[in-house]
Amino acid sequence: MRVLLAKEVGFCFGVKRAINLTKQALAEHEDVFIVGDLVHNKAVIQDLEDRGLTQVESYTERKSGTAVVRAHGLPRKELLKIKDTGLNLVDATCPIVRQAQDAARELEQAGLQVIMIGDANHAEVKGVLGSLEKPALIVNSLEDVERAKTERRLMRKVGVIVQTTHAIERVLPIINAIQSLAKEVHFINTICRPVQNRQFGAVELAEQVDMMVIVGSRKSANTMQLKDLCEKYNPRTIAVESAADLNMDDFNMVDSVGLVSGLSPPDNLLEEVKAALMSAGA
Repeated sequence: MRVLLAKEVGFCFGVKRAINLTKQALAEHEDVFIVGDLVHNKAVIQDLEDRGLTQVESYTERKSGTAVVRAHGLPRKELLKIKDTGLNLVDATCPIVRQAQDAARELEQAGLQVIMIGDANHAEVKGVLGSLEKPALIVNSLEDVERAKTERRLMRKVGVIVQTTHAIERVLPIINAIQSLAKEVHFINTICRPVQNRQFGAVELAEQVDMMVIVGSRKSANTMQLKDLCEKYNPRTIAVESAADLNMDDFNMVDSVGLVSGLSPPDNLLEEVKAALMSAGA
């Protein structure tokens, strides 16, 4: 069995930056804490906790120490509140996410209704739209757009941005639907370029192999987007968090496997999955 690795795998720039900033904070300070997971990967989180990172329910429960902001970002008001408490702040927000926050404010300041295509429950989306002065409209499907029209929540002049980890294939039909309903539509493509490159590479690989394996957390939006995208081109697509999740019976009569990862798995995790696959096909 041949195992073909996608061109772009492992940590993206934003994840590397967040991990390095947190490790630096842990090396320089004693009391370092965070709300939520820095990134969506159990191995990474465990390593940081072993170094001393602790999770708290709210930044406001601490009066001193070093607060780390996760890569997904926070609403601007929450960042200001953390600074006002006097806590030492390490902002590990991905620069691409910060650009999406800036784009949302730009559209709002232009007098447009801000529409974000994304998952309303995702931390990044909450952070981006929490940076605005007015409530924004969140849609994630054609049905959401139609519902917004029926309920008269869709205005005539709108500005559209996208959750940075979404697949462009999923987004385009939604943008087209918005354009058919609104009088004036301004679109800023906030999808992360490394995410897009990874998606394009994964699709190219999915069309060449018998089966696809996506490595990443099931809590990771970009991992699940990769899985959904690859399934369109190769129905035999599975997602695993580690080599332990592999069921080798799934690979019977499989001559070639494509291997790609989300943005958060470390290289050693990917190598373990690759080694397990290669040993199974030996």
